[in-house]
This record gives sequence, C-alpha cells and structure tokens, in this order.
Amino acid sequence: MFSTVALALLVLFALYALKIYTQFARNLAAAKNSGIPYVIVPFYQSNRFWLLAQIIVEPVVRKLRISSWFDLSFIEWGWHMRYEPFKRFGTDTFLTVSPERNQLYTADADVISQITTRRNDFPKPLEVYESIKIYGNNVVTSEGQLWRHHRKITSPPFSEKNNHLVWTETLELCQAMVNRWFDGDTGKTESKTIFTLADDAMRLSLYVISRAGFGVHLQWPGTEGDHRNGHVKTEEESTAKSPEIAQGHTMSYTDALGSLLHNTLWVLLVPRFLLKHLPFQTTKQAYLAFIEWGKYMDEMFQEKKAAILKGEEGDTLDLMIALVKGAGTTKESSTGKEPPIQTLTDQEIIGNAFIFILAGHETTANSIHFCLVFLAMNIAAQRHLQADLDEIFKGRPVNESDYEAIVPKLFGSMAGAVLNEELRLVAPVVSIPKSTTKDSPQNIEIGGKTCTVPADCYIVLMTAAVHRNPNHWPTGPPENPEKPTHPLSNLDNDLEEFKPERWILDSEAKSTASMPNQETDMEASHLGVNTAADTSAALYRPPKGAYIPFSEGYRSCIGRRFAQVEILAVLAFIFSQYSVELTVDAYASDEEVEKMDDQAKFEIWNKARDEVNRQMNEDMGSIITLQLRKGAVGLRFVKRGKERFDFNTK
Repeated sequence: MFSTVALALLVLFALYALKIYTQFARNLAAAKNSGIPYVIVPFYQSNRFWLLAQIIVEPVVRKLRISSWFDLSFIEWGWHMRYEPFKRFGTDTFLTVSPERNQLYTADADVISQITTRRNDFPKPLEVYESIKIYGNNVVTSEGQLWRHHRKITSPPFSEKNNHLVWTETLELCQAMVNRWFDGDTGKTESKTIFTLADDAMRLSLYVISRAGFGVHLQWPGTEGDHRNGHVKTEEESTAKSPEIAQGHTMSYTDALGSLLHNTLWVLLVPRFLLKHLPFQTTKQAYLAFIEWGKYMDEMFQEKKAAILKGEEGDTLDLMIALVKGAGTTKESSTGKEPPIQTLTDQEIIGNAFIFILAGHETTANSIHFCLVFLAMNIAAQRHLQADLDEIFKGRPVNESDYEAIVPKLFGSMAGAVLNEELRLVAPVVSIPKSTTKDSPQNIEIGGKTCTVPADCYIVLMTAAVHRNPNHWPTGPPENPEKPTHPLSNLDNDLEEFKPERWILDSEAKSTASMPNQETDMEASHLGVNTAADTSAALYRPPKGAYIPFSEGYRSCIGRRFAQVEILAVLAFIFSQYSVELTVDAYASDEEVEKMDDQAKFEIWNKARDEVNRQMNEDMGSIITLQLRKGAVGLRFVKRGKERFDFNTK
C-alpha cells in the first residue's frame, strides 16, 4: 500500500516537473525568437506562493545588497533598484523568462510611447484590477468598448470649471488644517512641529474630492463653520455630512469612508463572505465600513436620481450627477419622451464613485506629503519657490487670487517645477501594467530594430526607472559622490536627487505661462480624454514616454489636472506664509539650536536629512500607491523670517 502511494506521488511530481519544464521551454523559445535581451529568473514575480515567500526573502536580499538576476523576481524591485538593472544589462528593455510567464520591462521612452499609443495591441491585464471591483466594474477595471463607455460618462466633471472649485476648496481646507496645527493661534505662534503630515494630507485630499467630486462638504476636525472671511455656513448653504450617525446606519459617513480607506487592503484581498465572519476587530471594522459606505453611496445615488427626475439636479460639476445621467436617467427619459442613450448599472455607478475616491485622494495626498518633505530637505529650492510665489502674488493673500490669472503662472514657475520633480522621483505607482493577449505576439521597434513581444506577455512600464533614465533627462554630477542618494542607481549623476531647477528653462517664462493646450484629436475629445501635456510649456518637456506619473495616452489619469491644481494650491498657500524645516529634536533641543553657529546647525540638520533620505529609500513601499509604510517624517512649520536653518546647502 505504501509503495503504491509513494509511486503515485512520484508520478504526480514527475508530471508536475514535466509541465514546469515544458512551460519554461516554451517561454524560453519565445524569448529567444523575440530579438529582445532576456534574463532567466526562477519565479514569476506575481505567483501567489512566491508573493508570500517574498515577505521573508526580499528584506534579507536587500539588506545584503545582493544585485543579481534573482532580485528581478521580487515584486518591488522597480522601486528598490530603479534604473540600476537596466544599466547593468546595458539595455532599456528586457524580458525575464520564468516557468510561469514571460515579462517585459522597459525604461525606454520610445517603447513606452509605442505601447501606450497602441492600446488595442497592448491592453491592460484586467486580472490585476479584479480586486478593486469591490462595488462594481468601473473606468479603471474595464477595457475596450466597455472602457470607452465608462470614460465618456465619467469625464465631464473633470473640467476647468471644476478645477476652479478644486482650487478654492483646497485653499479653504489648507487654512483649516493650518489653524488646527497652530490651535487657531496662527498670528502669534511662530513655529510648530508636525508628525501627522501624511495623515493630514490624506484628510485634506479626501475632503477636496468629496466636495469637488460629490458635492459633499466634510468639516475639518476641531474647526467650526467656514473660515473664509470669518463667514460661518448656514445649514442651507452647506451640504456637509453630519458627524452623527444617520438614520439606518451604524457609522457616520465620515467614519465609514475613513475606515474603509484605512482598511482597504482587507476589503480588496479577502472575499466578502470570509471578511464578514473573520473574528478579528480589524476585519469586522473593514466589513462594516464596506457595507456602510456602500449604503451612503446608494442613498446619494437615489437622491441625485430623484433630483434629476424633478429637474433639480443642482451642481452639474458633481461626479455622481454625471454617473446618474450616464445611466440614462433624465427628466425626459422618465416620461418616455426620450429613450436612455447610455446605461450604467447601479453597481457600476457605485464602483466608479469608489474608484475616484480611492485613486483621487491617496495619490494626491502622497504628492503633497513628499513635496513638503523634499523642500524641507532642500532649503535652496524652497527659497527659490518662495521668491517665485512672492513675485506671482505680489503680497496679496493666496485665497484672494484670481484662479485664471494665477494658476497658469504657478504651473510654469518653481511651483510647477517642484510638483514635476516630486512626481518624477515618487510617482504614484512604481510601474504601469500592460500585456499582450494570448496567441497575439506584437512587433515593436526597439533602438531602430523590429522585435517581437511574445504572446501572453506581462508588460511593465517602469515608471521609477524611466524617470531616472539618463538618456532622457538633463543631468549633472551627484551632489556628494562619497554619499550617494541611492546605494545602487545613478551613482554617477544627480537623477536620484531632488532638483526642481532641472525643469527651469527660462526664469521669466512664468509671467506669460499658460496651461498646456489640448491636442487636436476628435476621438480623444469625444471620450473626454485630455491630450494636453503634463507639464507647462514654460518648463522642460521630456521626450514622449519619459515622464508618465499619470500614465500616458488614452488610458492616462482622468483626474490629473484636478490633482495638479490641488497640489499647486497647497504649495502656494503654505510657502507664501511659512518655511518648512526638518525637525532635529532627536539631536538637539530648541535651546541648544539657538546657541549654535551655522556650522553646528548644518551638522545636525545634515543628520536629520540623512535619516529622512534613509526612510525614503528603505521604508517606502507600494500596496496601491507608493508611500511611506513605516515611521513618520517630522516637519517644523515656521513663520517666514523666523527660520532656524537658512543656509545654502549646495
């Protein structure tokens, strides 16, 4: 009996080994025939079992700083190694061959441009996005004709008119946030150290998209009313969601949304039936938030639908209004005078609402956070930014400025350069997935040579690497060759360093700068796709495909202008009034700093800078977006003119 079982197991193992060998031989043959350089790796990086093993294996490999073919099996090598593997292999595009599947990695701007332009040949691998369909299909999780349908419906609210609302709402919330930091005493208190900046940026961005995207005012904790000119909103003026629990709910709207976003991973990865019954407090909270926020969204949907049927739709900038109309709900269609033109299911409406809340707040919040961190680490760049802001606003309060006159100038000034440089170094996602379909290899030009991307190939546009590819960016020598910013990547140039000045072509161009023009593309206009450049014409324009923080082509981020305007508003508001410094509390007290000369101050400031740089290299990681995954960066906000560390660090 034992020998029979052993023989059966041996046969099964042999069959499994044969299957693995056959798959590997097929993948290797496809790689050899492609004309693309390739590397053999032991594991397909997205294999479920290997994903679990990486949790233990990868930290060890990274700590030992092993740089080999093996590390290309890790899911996050794109962030931890950046451009180094491409330089090591002497090519900006290569394949990895594993028994399970071939993968193509590229940091070549021209190859990226070809792939994003030929969207039918290189579609999104939808299996990657299955987890974010928790409420229903949406514009991110669809492809082909279905995607066109979702895109056309969801794009109208993302307009310049809505961006104006983003600007004013961001400034109002910035004021509330700063008031809260200084306990309402912004006139007397000269400085304050903040360790909650990442969380506060998340809150600010979430509140902005709630207002500008859904018409929902959320009040900053600890504040009352509207801070603009001392005005307090009446009940009729405000659509604020009550902090109290609404009838029929067990959580308030704010708590449900905050808890859902905080516990998103549980909701994304654990099947709902299992999540409901797991005996852990975190999973119970995640499931409850998922149910509660879904109910709130459904109620909002029904309210908007009823308003449209009565001809009382109100704020046409509202994303939910656009979604309901996209589902075919109009006053005319309800009476049978007109047939519905487009349809979305109730689940697709809620699905799109969720994806815009999820993607629209976290990515922007991270950029706000890291802009402030980078500027605290680079005093000269911060002073340059403040000088530009002084010139643009000429002493007028930022929240009293004219949007149409001011924002184009910010976009083409040091503020725009800071935004662009932060997104170059810390794009929202480290890589952008594409694919070829089964039985459909695709020809592509690589370095003037026609190559073939194998069928069923998982393609990765390496954002972090192409943003650091010295073939596409102006470079200079590293600031300190003896102490490189990154231990592996670009050791002989400054592309790992935050230098917004690399974007400045003409320091006077900001005075006549305008927003980037939309390209003439009838299909893009029909779908609501903004084909204008990501950067101002007054600044450096990288080659097409070299700068992809919002992706590129028709599948580029629908809310990129929304995000850019929000970040520019934060930069303008804060740095017109404050300077931001690294906290040195771990090295010296305020009293000790006061007694130091400039050299001593520089030495402790440099220690703080080294620690933040270590955090940016070692403590960052991606789950949905790239952000600091452990610890916090403490920043000190100081009234301008009261700076403690005001020396040229270059």
